[in-house]
Amino acid sequence: MRTRRRFLQTCIALSGASLAGCSEDDEPSTPTSTTTDASTTETDTATSEPSESTATDEPTETTEPTETESIDPETLKETGRAFVNQLAAGEYAAIMDDYAFSEQFTAQIDAEQLESIWTTQTASLGQFVELAGAEYSRSDGYHVTVVLARFTGGRQAVRLVFDDTATIVGLFFPASGGSYSPPEYVDQSAFEEVDRTIEATETCSLPAKLTLPTGEESVPGVVLVHGSGPNDMDETLGPNKPFKDLAWGLASRGVAVLRYDKRTHACDVDRATLTLDEKVTDDALTALGVFREHPRIDPSRTVVVGHSIGAMTAPRIADRDGSVAGAVMLAGNARPLLDVIPEQQEYLFRLDGELSDEEATQLQAVEQTVERIRSLDISEDEILFGLGGRPFWRTVQEYDQVATAKELDVPLAIFQGERDYQVTVENGYNQWQQALGDRENVSFSLYPDLNHLFMPGEGQPSPAEYFQPNNVSRAVVEDVASWVRRVTGEDDQ
Repeated sequence: MRTRRRFLQTCIALSGASLAGCSEDDEPSTPTSTTTDASTTETDTATSEPSESTATDEPTETTEPTETESIDPETLKETGRAFVNQLAAGEYAAIMDDYAFSEQFTAQIDAEQLESIWTTQTASLGQFVELAGAEYSRSDGYHVTVVLARFTGGRQAVRLVFDDTATIVGLFFPASGGSYSPPEYVDQSAFEEVDRTIEATETCSLPAKLTLPTGEESVPGVVLVHGSGPNDMDETLGPNKPFKDLAWGLASRGVAVLRYDKRTHACDVDRATLTLDEKVTDDALTALGVFREHPRIDPSRTVVVGHSIGAMTAPRIADRDGSVAGAVMLAGNARPLLDVIPEQQEYLFRLDGELSDEEATQLQAVEQTVERIRSLDISEDEILFGLGGRPFWRTVQEYDQVATAKELDVPLAIFQGERDYQVTVENGYNQWQQALGDRENVSFSLYPDLNHLFMPGEGQPSPAEYFQPNNVSRAVVEDVASWVRRVTGEDDQ
């Protein structure tokens, strides 16, 4: 059976374009369906915790189920237990035959892909022992079961997301405790972390952390802005936590960092009604305000650092804030998001070297949906590409990130990995160079072996590598720290 490619909805959401960020499905903990965000796209369905990146970013749900009384939580928990038992037994083909999956799911995952994901997630845990429990909850209109599997060397959670017909629309493997390993370039004695809160709406606040270098002196600082999925503050994807790497790495080098859970991760929100600003910009601006309240943070020495769709939106945040010392764009698409989505989808379909008739039909459906979005032919409750409804797509089309960046007079830095298939050198880095390459206060950094998460890898880039333990490259952390210190005047003090 041929390997399907769009198996990481979270991956897509992280980006900011088609597969923007690993899934802009901004569902707090549901599937990040196929979406597009140029950096981490919401196009994958089976993956680790969204972030929503996942996943960038950041996959394919088109509508939000309405709550019904026909779903029995106990039945869904039993389904979850049976599903995980079959995973542990290696019955991957039987799973694909025995359960009801959404069309978007089966378009992205087959038995071979399922085996690859499961074995990657559990390779270091030893032998399967037993199921340790199952829980049920509601999340953003979906039914969610979390089953905990115990192994001789640890535990692995499996999250199944169902719609109101008990059809499986999402599969995630949240990182188990202890699976994250800080990079060796982090010095945990060089900083401390304190909790903060970002008020997103009148009824919802976002948990946040301020990572502050030790000492009493004033320090430069950055606010991290996620990719497109329902990301937590670490932008967690499988065992990886890119924003935690950045926060700890930058703080080890004298730069304070504020990171926060995304609104679509922490709040019960109707994604069909959210605009681009409500999903990204507004909370970043509020976070900057909270950041500047700390006595060691000089308001004039703060920088916004965006990843994937967060990078795409960074010029807008800088423009509306009016006080940032600069903006860093990590894998930010320069082309319209709707131009990137079909390209991301086709890339995933062609990972095996060919485009089947079925995949060609699915790609044609993606292109037709893109045309619907361009004309805003979107019903009131409809969510397209897992990213949002009519308000989101209207405001995305009204926003021109390149034109906005051209109007800014603050320094900008564009960072790009050459192995990034979600926001590519062509639709990101080269486009930014054409638009801003003649400006003295804009710098460009290209990293040959890095992917969309700015983590090193080899060979053909694919969503699978996002679920292999890794860390953000030391070079990227050091380059961001150096740039921030320079534009904030820290190196002159």
